Amino acid sequence: MILKNYKVLLWLLFIVIAIVLIGPNLNPAGYRISFIGKDAPEQLKVGIVVYEVNGEKFTPQFVDKTYSGIVKLKTDKGAIFVRANGTLGIDIEEVQPTNLRFGLDIKGGVRALIKLNDSSPEVAEQVKSTLQTRINVFGLREAAFRTVSVNKENFIEISIAGGNKQELVDLLQTQGKFEGKITFAASSLNLDKKYNITFSDSVATIGNKTVKPGDSFVIDHIEFVYNNRSGSRANLTAIIFSGSDIRTVFFDPQRSRIENLGNGFQWSFGIQISPESAERFAKVTKNAASLGNYLDAQISLYLDGEIIDTLNIASTLKGRAETEISISGGADSFQEAARERARLQAILRSGALPTAIEVLSIDTISPTLGVGFIKSALLAGLGAVIGVVVIVLLRYRRLRLVIPMVATFLSEVLIILGLATAIGWTIDLAAIAAIIATVGTGVNSQIIIIDQALRGGEAHVETLKERFKRAFFIIFGSAGTMIAVMIPLTIFGFGLLRGFAIVTMIGVLVGVLIARPAFSVIVEKFLKK
Repeated sequence: MILKNYKVLLWLLFIVIAIVLIGPNLNPAGYRISFIGKDAPEQLKVGIVVYEVNGEKFTPQFVDKTYSGIVKLKTDKGAIFVRANGTLGIDIEEVQPTNLRFGLDIKGGVRALIKLNDSSPEVAEQVKSTLQTRINVFGLREAAFRTVSVNKENFIEISIAGGNKQELVDLLQTQGKFEGKITFAASSLNLDKKYNITFSDSVATIGNKTVKPGDSFVIDHIEFVYNNRSGSRANLTAIIFSGSDIRTVFFDPQRSRIENLGNGFQWSFGIQISPESAERFAKVTKNAASLGNYLDAQISLYLDGEIIDTLNIASTLKGRAETEISISGGADSFQEAARERARLQAILRSGALPTAIEVLSIDTISPTLGVGFIKSALLAGLGAVIGVVVIVLLRYRRLRLVIPMVATFLSEVLIILGLATAIGWTIDLAAIAAIIATVGTGVNSQIIIIDQALRGGEAHVETLKERFKRAFFIIFGSAGTMIAVMIPLTIFGFGLLRGFAIVTMIGVLVGVLIARPAFSVIVEKFLKK
């Protein structure tokens, strides 16, 4: 039987996986909460779908409306009652019929215009490069950057597909100045050598440095801040590393994860710091006392002067040059934990901006093509299917060959869309063109398989297999040529060219590794009947 063949089973498995990934929703309704502001009611969570507010059908206008008192929301989680004094403090997105992500030209998105405090061309390019890394690592889709010069001042325009305004603002308004500090108390400072500490009231003399509370000083290439006096000891803060000391931000599951704590979620990820900062860590921790499993000092991590995490230091790390540390935090929901972790990873990976910026405007941009283009493309695709069916019927006059051919190239489209959803790729004009191109080559390959199978009439199985080998030799050669042509575009291309090349290669691989082998098995079984 055909269903017992592993090639057909693999093909069917990928079809099922693609359908699950695309997640068709036959009755999309309501608006999904995509972002929760700081002042939003605590009952509202990211991912909740809202249908009605106070008995009226929910529309985007209700987001900016001012409320006072109790507000009743009908959601997919049931009725939710929230107390509001102002707006709901949320961003929303319309529930889509699928999980497919469409690009700027089809769905539209969000656009930001930022002004640089330093408008030199060199700084503008550095800011643009930093923000590109930050936004791409965070995972915002189809981000486009453009430098605009007006009256000798440089501005940067950023457009993202299908994102929300708050996500973009959070990434842009963060300067990205990262620091790791250890606070400890000591009666003497033991670094490259020992420095005695003496006091005159609240003023401390550390080595040959005389400092008042709040003063900073440098000893042995380490910057310290003298906080205050505590008996015979000085409370000090040492700056161990800054953003420039970060060598790697880890994204692998072993060092970047989210855990369910029952009453919330804890996120964490690791970073690798430079050997110089690790040596500073070793020198400073030599001055901390051990209290059981931990030192009487903690390392605090700051972003733009605000503390983001405080970590205990294990006693076993005293005096050790540790190059890897973990950053953690908590959130009420998995989505919030994933978003906050991704935000910090993106900021630390991109580094600090070379100058301060000001977000001048955030607005929504309309699609250049719109959903109507998708409908037109589907109608055109239906016309193409009908055309292929007619031509193949006229050529071979065997309906049993036409049906699997149509099913195969339609399944290729489905699998390509499923893979695009899995990797988070946006479906834009270039992707649609690539899908059309790969389907066209796929039909051509199927015709080669049928021609080879029918050449000379129906022969024995061995002869048929040899003919399939000749057909696949041609098909693999053509696929290899197509991929070879597309590789330079993925490396050196940009924008639409790169997207076209990537989707084309995915389509070619889906065809030659999954769809064509299954089609050849089906053709073989039909010809043997």
